[in-house]
Amino acid sequence: MKKRTIIIAVLLFIVVFYFTYTGKTYQLKDVVKVDEANVTRIEIDTDEGKRVVDDKKNTKQIVHSLSQLEVKKSKELDPKFDQSYWVRIVENGKDAYGLTIYDDDYIKAFNFKDKKQDTYTIVKDQKVDVKKLFLTK
Repeated sequence: MKKRTIIIAVLLFIVVFYFTYTGKTYQLKDVVKVDEANVTRIEIDTDEGKRVVDDKKNTKQIVHSLSQLEVKKSKELDPKFDQSYWVRIVENGKDAYGLTIYDDDYIKAFNFKDKKQDTYTIVKDQKVDVKKLFLTK
């Protein structure tokens, strides 16, 4: 009886830990470490063309908007999408991060310094109008 109780307690602990860990959400600024003050340029590539934003006010606005996104770690290697955006964030003249935004569902973040890539799911109750964000004047 005692052995059975211990096994049930361990299994319950594992289940609670699993759901707590996999359900954790982050703000994008917690996983993509960009200093708004040091961003000198943002390059945005879409199917419609390329746009370079180098005005300090606009770069801060875009970085701030992106940093507020709530995301969860994803194991999706090849997300399905209709529209994708490639965003290169340049800090002090050096490539810092490359973000690929798939529709408003997934973000792949590539850290140029560490040469690491992670995929995140954008939390469903938070839709992002990516086109509006990148049409900042």
